[in-house]
Amino acid sequence: MKQHVHQFVREESGAATVEWVVLTAAMVGIGLAVMSYVSEGVESLSEDIRDALSGFTIMTSFEEWDDFRAEQAAGAAQDEAAETE
Repeated sequence: MKQHVHQFVREESGAATVEWVVLTAAMVGIGLAVMSYVSEGVESLSEDIRDALSGFTIMTSFEEWDDFRAEQAAGAAQDEAAETE
């Protein structure tokens, strides 16, 4: 029995398993921390994109195109006039 205990203590094959478990746990922890940090930035960026796109008009037919061009030209003329003042 004593010989089996000494052989078990000297056995190193289980040490590699323990090392892999520790390394895997560390990688999971780092991954969760990075995901938390990145998700905050992505959420902020998606809100900025939502705010920027919320004012756009989507035309559903070509008949509206002339009206749209006239509105855009009028807006550009106003912007140009404001810049020259």
